[in-house]
Amino acid sequence: MDGCIAPRLVLNDVTVNLSAGTLQNASGSDIPLRAQSFAVLRELVRQRGRVVGKDALIDAVWKGTAVTDDSLVQCIGDIRRALGDKNRVLLKTVPRRGYRLVLPIDDVPAVRPPRGSMWHVLGLVALLCFVIVAFWPRTTSRLPDPPRVAVLPFVNLGADPSVDSLGKGVAEDIISMLAQSAGVAVIARNSSFKYGQGPVDVRQIGHELDADYVLDGSVRKSGDSLRIVAQLSDATTGRSMWSQRFDRTASGSSIQHDDVTSQIISSLIGEKSEIKRAQYRQAWESQKSSLGEFDYYLRGLDLYADAEDSGDNDRAGAVWAEGLRHFPNSTLLKVKLGWYHLTAYRTYRDKDADLHAAKAAELVREVLAADDLSFEVRRDAYWLNAFVLMQSHDFDFAVRQAQEAVALSPYDGRMLNSLAEVLVCAGDYRTALGWIDQAAAWDPQIKTHSHAHRGNAYRLMGRHAQAVIEFQQVPDLSAYMNLSAAISLMQLGKPAEARRWVASASGMQPRLTLSRWAEGDCYRDPQIIKTELAFLSRAGLAN
Repeated sequence: MDGCIAPRLVLNDVTVNLSAGTLQNASGSDIPLRAQSFAVLRELVRQRGRVVGKDALIDAVWKGTAVTDDSLVQCIGDIRRALGDKNRVLLKTVPRRGYRLVLPIDDVPAVRPPRGSMWHVLGLVALLCFVIVAFWPRTTSRLPDPPRVAVLPFVNLGADPSVDSLGKGVAEDIISMLAQSAGVAVIARNSSFKYGQGPVDVRQIGHELDADYVLDGSVRKSGDSLRIVAQLSDATTGRSMWSQRFDRTASGSSIQHDDVTSQIISSLIGEKSEIKRAQYRQAWESQKSSLGEFDYYLRGLDLYADAEDSGDNDRAGAVWAEGLRHFPNSTLLKVKLGWYHLTAYRTYRDKDADLHAAKAAELVREVLAADDLSFEVRRDAYWLNAFVLMQSHDFDFAVRQAQEAVALSPYDGRMLNSLAEVLVCAGDYRTALGWIDQAAAWDPQIKTHSHAHRGNAYRLMGRHAQAVIEFQQVPDLSAYMNLSAAISLMQLGKPAEARRWVASASGMQPRLTLSRWAEGDCYRDPQIIKTELAFLSRAGLAN
């Protein structure tokens, strides 16, 4: 491919002169770049569009000299800063494989053909093809790499040297769990563990490891008391974005910290994490005329994650639908639009509920039929499809899809709590309760709403008194769960109380009638819906 490299190309308004080994910005000023970093850039240009492994890059640039991965990581960071590639849309990290330089089509170099009439004709054909490709509407965009997090060993602030290993153990567990989570990338232990023994300069660490965020912390043991403090900082500004203190009891030599690491993970991943909120802010600050596929995804997700009513859900769906008009092949936007339709069908039950259900099923089928799905899209598609299949009473497949989604992101408490409903409808109540309890332990923010899911499981198990206790602990119980509580109260012989819960549900969603409830039947056992309808009718739910 060497013969096809143009001596000059432009990336993000930066002119790269491969012959002279220089970079210049749009105004003609030189942009400094170390010789080794430029050599890495040259090799990536030579292999443009391909995934180049770390070993291959090291062999090409250092030619037999023994260097660590850190040297390459620093070069990659230098290149991204020089090119202004903050979101890593030009120079992409391919997890566990290497790096790939994605050149814009305008920067694909031309090769001068030999003289002669035949070559002249072929050249014109090639030029015509290039023009067609260059001006054809783009159906996808280059998605940025997920944010990179460097996790440092937690420092022992106490006098007990045995706690040193605990600080490293907490950090190692977090690294392992982040590596199995969607939406973020974690820097390897052998790179990040070089830091943390002395004062932490977050910006320097971010620069040297090409990290977007740095997570550090401390541990202190005093008697039987253990305190763990964690802090997430922006590696560009050094600003602390999130911090939390965890106080636990350490009995003897046994110090359990699994629940702490799980809660830290829940604060770093998911739709309401601080990292995601930072991405939301960036997306809303982008100019409407220059929005990319990922910007539409983030804007819609911000509205969806905090939706309080059908209007919020509709606004999120409108953003994703607009994005899909610009990027019609985007599996990322298709799967999120599928979630909008599923929510309109299952949660808000509007007048077009059946159309929403059909559209959700159509979109998730399209996504799962596509090739090369990203980690996050595949996880979201399995999650969505589990509910679509549940509604169509394909329970065995629905449970398998739920399990596959959890396997892709096992520490996402919100997803685990959500998918427990699939297990409940399939009749696997005990496993569902285990998922609900685990989710609440990992993510304290969903602890209140986990009571509703637990109450529904208890109701279907016939434990109606326990179900009512769970429902009563949720201050803003949904209309659906109000009716679930009413069914348990009827089973307990308390019709007056049941009618009050039905009235509350009807006030929230007037369209939620007996027929609407029947349409939402998603139980493996057909007798369940018949019993529910009988009790709800006696409790006053309109037909």
